[in-house]
Amino acid sequence: MSTMHDVAQRAGVSPKTVSRVVNGEPGVSERTRHKVDAAIAELNFRPNTIARNLRTGRTGLVGLALPHLSQPFYAELAEAVMREAERHDLTVLTELTGGEAESELALVSEHGPYLAGLVMYPVGLSDEQARSVARTVPTVFMSERPYQAPVDRVAMANQEGIRAMVGHMASLGYTRIAALGADHTGRPERAAAHLRLDGYRDGLSDAGLPYLPELVCEVGTPDWDRQHGAQATRRLIDRGVPFDAVVAFADALALGALHALQEADLRIPDQVAVAGFDDLDDARYACPSLTSIAPGTAQIAREALALLNDRMNGTAPQDTGRLVVADFDLMTRESTLGGVAAWGPA
Repeated sequence: MSTMHDVAQRAGVSPKTVSRVVNGEPGVSERTRHKVDAAIAELNFRPNTIARNLRTGRTGLVGLALPHLSQPFYAELAEAVMREAERHDLTVLTELTGGEAESELALVSEHGPYLAGLVMYPVGLSDEQARSVARTVPTVFMSERPYQAPVDRVAMANQEGIRAMVGHMASLGYTRIAALGADHTGRPERAAAHLRLDGYRDGLSDAGLPYLPELVCEVGTPDWDRQHGAQATRRLIDRGVPFDAVVAFADALALGALHALQEADLRIPDQVAVAGFDDLDDARYACPSLTSIAPGTAQIAREALALLNDRMNGTAPQDTGRLVVADFDLMTRESTLGGVAAWGPA
């Protein structure tokens, strides 16, 4: 692979001159520029875009800040954002924050000067911290939590999606539908859990079913993963409360629920139907395959990059943030098909 020094030697100029030509800087004669361009073509030299952006701070490098990649949802979201960024000829620098405000702010402090823009899935930021981030670098949040700050946000149809899922369960004849993943703390960083619980209530109300607190399960952690989904489902089973369906607020929780139910020799969906939210690739290949809400991951990435481009180009409103809510689809699979026979004591 040719280097900038190879190009300089072929063109008979200094590496600094080659750098000026590559970066489109002034101070280079047309004759010299043509010599350098010819040497670049002959040697098939390809500048290191990331390195150049880090050195010059020019546009083209955008940050993607996520809590972590251990949950499949974040990994699939990251891939969607990177694919969309490529369409915009943008290079993505991915950073993990652990969902801590300190890490989210440190990322902006350390990398902000080099970034043309930032797409962030914030968790710990306060309203004031969100304002600070937006002042530092053009920013778009992928977040269910509203912020009192002039920052654009792309969100899922959390409440509407779960409402539709509960309605789907009720239309199949399920009447004792458990909710898995609720949060009653009121913490703003758990906005998705709050909205999905509201959707669960709405769906029950639409179907004329009562809201039964004993069927609402918290997972005891902000991490919606298989382990905590299985643990919460085991607790539900151990309580002996009859239920014939589980609506999990994330596919990872639902996959854990599938495991716990099968561990207890309960047939899915004949005795207990299960559904999730996220439409992960894992949902299609679970056994049985998992009914889920597809939250429009590709659309979220597309809208986030479109909003970010406006911010980077200076065409977005400066004193207000814009909100885009992605469309959703209800993906029906094996885990909700079949008869209805509530499990539990008579």
